[in-house]
Amino acid sequence: MSIPADIQSSLYYYDLTLVQRENNLYCLIDLKTGEWYEKMTIYYIQRLLDVWNTKRKNICI
Repeated sequence: MSIPADIQSSLYYYDLTLVQRENNLYCLIDLKTGEWYEKMTIYYIQRLLDVWNTKRKNICI
């Protein structure tokens, strides 16, 4: 399963990337610190991005 480009670009905005693990689970990686975050599904990652992007839009208004 490939990672959708919109998710990849949104994560890059927050200095994050993904590494695919087993059973369609992914780990978020902080590009600045190299820290790995827990395994999660693409669905959960998309929900996180939706919340972060909503908060970012509210701050910019």
